[in-house]
Amino acid sequence: MSKKCFIKNYATSAISIRILLGIFSALKIVCTRFYRSLFLNCKTSYLHQLWEQYWNLVMTFPCNSFVLELDDAVLTAIIRQSTAKRISEKRVTYLVDKLTKLANQSYCEVKKTSPMMEEIKYYAGELLRLSEYRQGVLEEMVTLAQPLPEYEILLSIPGITETTATSIIGELGDIRQFHSANQINALISIDLSHYESGDFLAKEHITKRGNPYAIKVLFKCIHNIASAGYTNPCHIADFYEKRKRQSQVTSTKPHTIASTHRLIRTMYYLITHNKLYDYTSTQNR
Repeated sequence: MSKKCFIKNYATSAISIRILLGIFSALKIVCTRFYRSLFLNCKTSYLHQLWEQYWNLVMTFPCNSFVLELDDAVLTAIIRQSTAKRISEKRVTYLVDKLTKLANQSYCEVKKTSPMMEEIKYYAGELLRLSEYRQGVLEEMVTLAQPLPEYEILLSIPGITETTATSIIGELGDIRQFHSANQINALISIDLSHYESGDFLAKEHITKRGNPYAIKVLFKCIHNIASAGYTNPCHIADFYEKRKRQSQVTSTKPHTIASTHRLIRTMYYLITHNKLYDYTSTQNR
């Protein structure tokens, strides 16, 4: 495959992911609000971590009456069938008890024969379908990115996974085309805007006029690096935690922006010099 054809295919996949993420996020918000309006007083955030299992259960139990009319044995069987993963007996028992408790604490806003029940099932089914399709596009992007030398370089940074690495390549393109890391900052508009007039000096802030998808990917990347820093040391995670300890501000956004600058400089240096990330070498500087 020629480089031009590769870039075209990869750009198409990246755009597909953008569109999917937009539809996916909007549909998730609509479905969640819809479900909570039916399952009033029900806090189901604990199930969101299960994702596929959660939305399968939403399709099965669009309101609490569907749960209350079944015994524990039937609920156990349904929960086991709601996921392709293996699930322990202890976990199944916990989910049955939790689901029953939530059903007893809530009440349904409409009758179980209402068309809204079918609507919530449709939204949940679409979320599962889009999730599966998105995973297929991501796997295609990984296949396209694997021959690139920067792919392995990005994966060598603790906290950066295959999905994150392909997203960075898809949004920033060939990092070697930039003359400096500051040009990347300007592209995604996390460079600080400066304004002064006479004795007045405005507070500096980012311009927010750049690529919003790239900003979102890099911000998520910083949080992943910070989480992975407890087991896989990284100088970016060290910098992020140091800024948090020293700051009097509760918001983590300023620290995330500052850490993003450092991440961009690190990626630019490693890719332009064709080096893998080495934590020990960062400590000698």
